[in-house]
Amino acid sequence: MGVEKNIVAIELGSSSVRAIVGQKKPDGSLQVIGFEKENAPDSIHKGVVYNIDKTVQAIVSIKKRLEEHGHFVIDRVCVGVSGQSLHSVANSVHRQFDIKVTVSDEIVDNLLDENRARVYPGVEILDVVPQEYRVGSSITHEPVGIMADRIEGYYKNIVARKSLRESIGRCLQGAKLEVADYFIAPLLLSNYILTDTEKRSGCALVDFGAETTTVAVYEKNILRHLAVIPLGGSNLTADIANSLHIEYEEAEKLKLTYGSAYTEEEQIDAARTINISNDRTIELKKLLNLIEARQQEILANVWEQIKDYSERLLAGVFFTGGGANIPNLETAFVQYHHFDKVKTRLMPAATEFTTSLKLNPQATTIATLVAMLRRGDQECTSERHEPTDLFDQVVDDEPTPAKSTEPSAGTGVVREAKPATEPEAEATTETVAEAAEAEPEKPKEPKKPGALKRFFKKVSDALEGLVEEK
Repeated sequence: MGVEKNIVAIELGSSSVRAIVGQKKPDGSLQVIGFEKENAPDSIHKGVVYNIDKTVQAIVSIKKRLEEHGHFVIDRVCVGVSGQSLHSVANSVHRQFDIKVTVSDEIVDNLLDENRARVYPGVEILDVVPQEYRVGSSITHEPVGIMADRIEGYYKNIVARKSLRESIGRCLQGAKLEVADYFIAPLLLSNYILTDTEKRSGCALVDFGAETTTVAVYEKNILRHLAVIPLGGSNLTADIANSLHIEYEEAEKLKLTYGSAYTEEEQIDAARTINISNDRTIELKKLLNLIEARQQEILANVWEQIKDYSERLLAGVFFTGGGANIPNLETAFVQYHHFDKVKTRLMPAATEFTTSLKLNPQATTIATLVAMLRRGDQECTSERHEPTDLFDQVVDDEPTPAKSTEPSAGTGVVREAKPATEPEAEATTETVAEAAEAEPEKPKEPKKPGALKRFFKKVSDALEGLVEEK
């Protein structure tokens, strides 16, 4: 029989830190009990940590709010790895035999190990996705058991800068958090949002973030390509702010209010103007042209990543992420690239989890975080000890027993430490008497009043003062 667990997931996104807490029930159901977000534009850019200290502060702030809401202590978290340096690299490894042999699991594992040992300048391999194997003259996904004198394995290595995981680890260490699991966020999101049938038929998932856009291509239920484009929704906002010489927040409001990825020329009222800051106005057509120009550039980069697979994407292209909320995004893609199998899928069915929070899955784009809750299997919290009455809140002058930081088995509850040594037996009367004769009794010092007595004395003095004034 399973046990209820609190799973905590954290994601360092394009320019913010987001964290979620979910209760996994023994029956497999999930209840989201906490969600927090902290903007960190000065410390995280395009998913890469540039300022460790500020990122630590953001994580600590989120951790504190979640703990206060949930009345527990967060000890460890599941972490989503993303960022602009994340991408896939093709590689192949082969073996030639003197005679025909039957391909075994050991041979396949040796090919995989040799592939993992491949060294790339400046990056590290985070994960490996086997593609196919050429056994003799045949291509197969299951080579074990086939006889051949040559085998070649094809792989997609998921790589990122060596500093990516190191920076994330340092931030979590600074926030006094352990890592329960590392997950590659784009792959986790794809497995959560896309069905096996869609991945088998061939599809692409395009995740529009604030500063990056991630493209993952699947065919025959296998990842074929992964790329992160260093452009996102914030580029549209920056274009508006720089062109109109207004604050970023004002530009973001204009984008959300009037933005569109594509508008037919005849649908635009050329004479219509809209108000911007300081009683200034701008033609709506000019604003739309600014937004559409940048959106067209982002979609062109997306098409560049998937065009070689376009004829095999029978299930189509799926848009997700916060940037996918802009109106007419699907229309823009169809018009620019003449590919009409386009759908927007911001979140799976609401039945995936329950929550009492005022949480809009579409607006907060929590799909990756929820996917991590689903995959996580380690308890991430421990009990929080709180005072139960007035006397527990008073700290007397007497020393308190030391606390052990070692969690109790299965609960994580902090235990009281036992004394380093314990007496073997109680002292006898004779022993006490001998000790008294050996050492003369010292005069007793008057005991200082405890904190509780001092508190009541201060209250009493204050009341007496009020009486005398009257």
